[in-house]
Amino acid sequence: MSTAERTAWGLHHGGLWVAGGDVLLSLTDMAFSSVAFALGISEANPVLAWLAGHGLFVPAKVVLSVLVAGLIVWLYPRGRVRTVGWLAVAVMAGVNVYHVWALSVL
Repeated sequence: MSTAERTAWGLHHGGLWVAGGDVLLSLTDMAFSSVAFALGISEANPVLAWLAGHGLFVPAKVVLSVLVAGLIVWLYPRGRVRTVGWLAVAVMAGVNVYHVWALSVL
């Protein structure tokens, strides 16, 4: 996709990177959570815990990751919203650091 085509669609190069990073970190969180579930640890988020209890954890995480990424890409061109996109990436990075620490303690 050329720069002109991205501009026509309202896409911003930085927003694509932030959204991609958020998806990567979200899917990594899903993998760490699946390992934790196998070790008998439950999900801390009550909504995701309910979904996990019904076998919908993985589809829900994938759908939520794609939705958040879509929002980041769509809203990134608005300058004030960029901070929120980067905050989402930082939160997911922190969640993954926590997973690594918690799984290493076990």
